[in-house]
Amino acid sequence: MGSVSANRAGFITGNSQTSYADALVATSGTATDSATGNQTTAIQYFRSSGRGGGTFRFIRTFIHFDTSAISGGSNFLLKVVSVAGDSSDNNHQVTAVQHSAGSSNGSALQASDFDNVDKTGNYSAATAFGSSGTISFTLNSTAANQIINNNDFNVALLLSIDVAGEEEDPLASDGDVSNGINFGAITLAYDDPVVSTPFLGMKFGKYKIVSGKIKI
Repeated sequence: MGSVSANRAGFITGNSQTSYADALVATSGTATDSATGNQTTAIQYFRSSGRGGGTFRFIRTFIHFDTSAISGGSNFLLKVVSVAGDSSDNNHQVTAVQHSAGSSNGSALQASDFDNVDKTGNYSAATAFGSSGTISFTLNSTAANQIINNNDFNVALLLSIDVAGEEEDPLASDGDVSNGINFGAITLAYDDPVVSTPFLGMKFGKYKIVSGKIKI
């Protein structure tokens, strides 16, 4: 099995909005580039409906892999180590989607990259996110084609409620839905391509190599 560690990863905290609906369509935020260690709010929805309009915001994680050495393979998995979450709560589910942040080649995250995600271009199904252990996202054929045919693979992790963008606020009262990640343990795992054993068939007779090399 092959494995590649993330080349660069970070998260962007969306600018505070006055409603859940506005938080879903926020276009900018505060970028934390090249995050390290445990971040307990790497993927989050936060709600505080206090006076003056309140605070509603999402946090999204952005990951870049250098895939220039991958020319084949199957069964691609994005693996992250959780440091916060709740697998029993559907609101904590996470979906892997496409992103074009960091100029799509692993450059530093910018505040304006917050909405550089394609919520219609899912790379995985909604996946339960527990409070600890390794979370494996089974990547689909669209992701596999990107990995195999390009030097860069960009994947964002969003709460599935963020991806779905449903009209109703998932929280009935103030609080948050927070998932944490160990940013030092993000990997892309896959089954190596099958290599055919070379075969040279020779019939009866004599063969003479005058010069040079035979390469199979």
